[in-house]
Amino acid sequence: MLLRLCLALLFSLPAYAQGPTLRFVPHADLRILDTAWTTAAITRNHGYLVYEPLFAYDSANVPRPQAAEGHTVSADGLVWRITLRAGQVFQDGSPITARDAIASFERWSKRKASGQALRARMAGIAEIDALSFEIRLKEPFGLVLETLADAIQPSFVLRARDAEADPFAQVQFREVVGSGPFRFMHEEWVPGSKAVYRPSPAYRPRAEPADGFWGGKVAKLERVEWVFMPEPTTQSQALLRGEIDVIELPLADLIPVLRRSPDIVVRVQDTLGSQAFFWLNSAHAPFDKPAGRRAIAHLMDQGAMLEAIAGAAEYQRPCLSVMACGSPNESAAGTAPFARRDVAKARELLREAGYAGEPIVLLDPADQPIMHSMALVMAQLIREAGINVDLQATDWGTVVTRATRGDRPGPGSPGWHMHPSWAPGRVVGSPLTATQLRAPCGLPNFVPSPCDPELEARKARFFAAGTAEARRQAMDTLQERFYEVVPYVLGGQFLVPRAWRSSVTGIGNASEFVFWGVEKR
Repeated sequence: MLLRLCLALLFSLPAYAQGPTLRFVPHADLRILDTAWTTAAITRNHGYLVYEPLFAYDSANVPRPQAAEGHTVSADGLVWRITLRAGQVFQDGSPITARDAIASFERWSKRKASGQALRARMAGIAEIDALSFEIRLKEPFGLVLETLADAIQPSFVLRARDAEADPFAQVQFREVVGSGPFRFMHEEWVPGSKAVYRPSPAYRPRAEPADGFWGGKVAKLERVEWVFMPEPTTQSQALLRGEIDVIELPLADLIPVLRRSPDIVVRVQDTLGSQAFFWLNSAHAPFDKPAGRRAIAHLMDQGAMLEAIAGAAEYQRPCLSVMACGSPNESAAGTAPFARRDVAKARELLREAGYAGEPIVLLDPADQPIMHSMALVMAQLIREAGINVDLQATDWGTVVTRATRGDRPGPGSPGWHMHPSWAPGRVVGSPLTATQLRAPCGLPNFVPSPCDPELEARKARFFAAGTAEARRQAMDTLQERFYEVVPYVLGGQFLVPRAWRSSVTGIGNASEFVFWGVEKR
């Protein structure tokens, strides 16, 4: 009886379990599968495995067609016709059509910052035939391809039946039917523990070699396992022992230990770096007033913040530019009053905002080393100004969920005042992609943000600028307004090294760890 049971278990194992498996420790737990509904990077990274974007950036940051075959533009710049590659199918075998692309674009563009900028200038979108559709503009917009190729908030192609869901309600997928190089094994997904991907036999890669996020995405691994392992020391020990293959975000303090091993590669893939910042809940006092938000900016100490985040000085980049330092849109406008920490000024502004000592709820994603460090440093910085801090330790998945709600903070409430976050420089290098640089009035946002028509108007002037000099001037005026209303508070810029075993080869030249082309000896 026991023998028959063992044999039954043996033959029930999936055949792919015997092939090369890459065990990858992601920076966060995968809880949300709806790529349009959230800005969480972990969900975006999941999307890159299972979906194909319409356009994608190559390693030189040039937007190129991916699911698209190409495009044409009318002489007046108002009609953009996009044609899909022939022969593409979803993972259920159904053909990828213009109807799918349009439905995917519609839902994505109602949620994402870059898509919203494009939508504001659109007259409509229409299917031409099974593989072609047109985007019609009311006014010229020179960033159409840059919008569609957005590497941080990609315009993934989903089945129309999935994409036609309410853009402002999270889709609870029972099955992920993608268009990309890997399949999501939903039956093996254990939130808080593991997510599994296998190559999609239905996927048809482009003929060009992979370059950045663009090109032929060839899946060479039989199986990819995302193993959620929140404790950094445990991660590093597992990597050294060969129990895992890649750590996406190793703890800065443990990098020297990993570097000493001849079996480990430590490398910074994104040389522009990332920006740390704090979301402020503008729906509730004291951050419903600009004075309250400016107070937190005056309390920031980027030196202390970056020391906690990045460790070694070689990974620290103090930066007050709203758009990433080192990006074409870097600016110094409006930064002078915030160049040094000013506790007295912060206390004055808090009084102006009506702060009377009530608890300020600071969410602490304790499962995220970078953001956990940020939360601890911020708690100390604002306590020094007399702020009563309610530091609430939780996990990142819970923070993402709570952040979208408008509950008033208080005992027993999921409401909040502040929480840490960070984003790659590619996100915060342009107003087009910087999701947090938004102050819409009467429109839903990922978090409660201030309503400021002037900030939105200055963004519009940036989008309308026709030359590099005009964009620079528009960026300066935009940043000056930013420091008047302070939608969020900058914590500095830093580099993020990744670590993997030397047996892992074929690492691409994208700024993120992508899984196509990767092999394991």
